Amino acid sequence: MRALAAVLIAAALPAAAVSQPGPHTPPSEYESARGAPFGASRTVTFDFFRGPDAGSLTPVGDLSARLGGQWTAWTTPEGETRLVDLAADRMLTVTEDAVVSTSLFAEVRRRLDVYAGLSRGGSLEEIEFGPAGAFHRIWLESAMGVAGPEAGITSEDTATGFSASFDGETVFSASYSAGADSDCQAAPLPPTHQRGALALTRQNAPIHPQILAELEARDGFPCLIEYRIYSPDSPEGRTERWVLTESGDGPGLPPLPDLDALLPEAELLGAAGQTGMLAAAGEAGEAPAAADFFEAAAALRADGDLAGAFLVTMQETHHFGPCPTQTVGSGRPACNEVRALTAEGVGDPDFERVLEGSAALRSGDHARAVELLSAELDREGWAGAAARILVANELIAWGRDGLQSRPDLDPAELLSESLQMDPFAPDAYWHLGRRYLAAGAPHAAFVLFDLGRALPGRQPTELLAQADALEARLAALAPEWVGAAPNQTPE
Repeated sequence: MRALAAVLIAAALPAAAVSQPGPHTPPSEYESARGAPFGASRTVTFDFFRGPDAGSLTPVGDLSARLGGQWTAWTTPEGETRLVDLAADRMLTVTEDAVVSTSLFAEVRRRLDVYAGLSRGGSLEEIEFGPAGAFHRIWLESAMGVAGPEAGITSEDTATGFSASFDGETVFSASYSAGADSDCQAAPLPPTHQRGALALTRQNAPIHPQILAELEARDGFPCLIEYRIYSPDSPEGRTERWVLTESGDGPGLPPLPDLDALLPEAELLGAAGQTGMLAAAGEAGEAPAAADFFEAAAALRADGDLAGAFLVTMQETHHFGPCPTQTVGSGRPACNEVRALTAEGVGDPDFERVLEGSAALRSGDHARAVELLSAELDREGWAGAAARILVANELIAWGRDGLQSRPDLDPAELLSESLQMDPFAPDAYWHLGRRYLAAGAPHAAFVLFDLGRALPGRQPTELLAQADALEARLAALAPEWVGAAPNQTPE
């Protein structure tokens, strides 16, 4: 799966950032941040039935929800309210104490990681689940909402809708008929609320993405769906049915409660997450301008700390990207300072050590770069933030040997410290987010990507803009999970 491999390594294609709500957005400001009101909704109720097969289904409960053109909201059995907003690609979970805003892309990435790990990147046809036995790949794809190679599912029209089959068995059926001979108790949903209904279905039913795509290709949403499930919990298979029993126009979404915004994976993110949240919310002061770095470097240079001045110029690039080829008139005066420091620093042992470490970094000599630059880790401020980013990235690039050689240095901790020292450097959010992504914590990773792209007074650097490309690839792999294209008008 070439596309799957590409997204797992987060290939670098910069894209423009789109202003939208983030994990830091107060619930009271969410609707205005998304750029449009939620608008009118349709209130629906589906009755649930379950059994070993279609002939022995029994009622097991119901699900009531509100559907908008690009959103859906419902209450879980645990009493939490869930709001999936496809216009902003976010899920909001409202508890008694807080509102947690999660990126839908983070959930797609989590499911993709599970799918890739269990199916070896989609290469296995049969997947072993211990005592429960082996299951064809399509059942994992149905559970995770991620499709691999051609699944072998076929569909055909029926008198009231369509059905889908796999390996000679009907695995899905849909009815759009509410006549006297139908099990439906309400008319099918109109096209205006189809996307909301599909989002509700994706979140609550393990239906294969190919079948969801077929549902999306038709007008409206059926008043009855029935699907098969094979899983370790149901190795012999079971059937579930949704029947639309109530449907009617309703008011818009009530205002979100005036509760605190709580970061997803807040405990895992720790102080770095809280610092980033304050910065993105505009509660951590103003972002420094490019000229501020020049002045700071010049002051250190005047005090004879040439190594510190050089590191400050490095931190400037973590805010604004690599220095341009032509620095004159670029608005990046710190880039000019590098030449002066290089000419002046000959014979200064601290400066020469940092300069040699920087050269080792560029040449790929990770061990030498870590050895030389780690001597600067006791620094504070912008120089200390730069040293931590440089050493952390060299440790990561060095790989397992580097981590074993320097057990005293933790890349994630160094990056977290750098972000806390300087929360307006977009590169710090990208590097730390990538670390969480590699560690199998995509929700924490996307919190950092989102906060970095929301920093006031900043545009994403070339590095952080890769988060946009990552999201585009995830959307291509799991389009049923996410919603609006860039610049699409929310509903």
